[in-house]
Amino acid sequence: MDRRNGKLVIGSAVFASFVIVSAVLITTYSIDHARAYPYDRDTGNYSFGTISSIQNDEDGDPGWVLFGHWKSNLASNQSLVEAQGNESLGGSFDAQFEMVRFNGSSGHTHTITNFVASNSSQVNNSTVTFNGTTTASTREGPVTDIPSSITITGDKVISIWLDPSKISNHYGNTPIYGLAMDRNEDRQPMLKSNSTQISR
Repeated sequence: MDRRNGKLVIGSAVFASFVIVSAVLITTYSIDHARAYPYDRDTGNYSFGTISSIQNDEDGDPGWVLFGHWKSNLASNQSLVEAQGNESLGGSFDAQFEMVRFNGSSGHTHTITNFVASNSSQVNNSTVTFNGTTTASTREGPVTDIPSSITITGDKVISIWLDPSKISNHYGNTPIYGLAMDRNEDRQPMLKSNSTQISR
């Protein structure tokens, strides 16, 4: 076999391997991931924001750093905000975040999905709380129907509380905190920087 044919065979083998690996990754990628970030400008009535929180460990001491994103239409839906009864209100809230110990170990990902609001309450027109149930991912699989509260304060701060007894106290005894993005700011620069790698 001459050198040109050898390179052609090797190049074909590398390309075929790439195609096979890509196909395997696409078919095995879990479709239940929460996409909680504005990938384009067409965001509809959804709000977006970041998760940035410190959660307690099993001894009640700060031990975990959480970081990620959330997406919701709760605050932008005035009928949900004003409905203070106990009927099922619907609504949407999804979050995806990494959870890492202070020493950088034990990193893993969680999702919170399928929020169904059952009632809401509002204080001083600056704080609204939606109570309902969610589904959270765990190592053992999804845990469903977790009593949960999503509180939005001043259109800026969000807190997410999941009943600790339903998830083996995994997030400690405090809510998960985050921030809301300003709906009026241009999101395009953030989207561009999110896809750009920082060079050393």
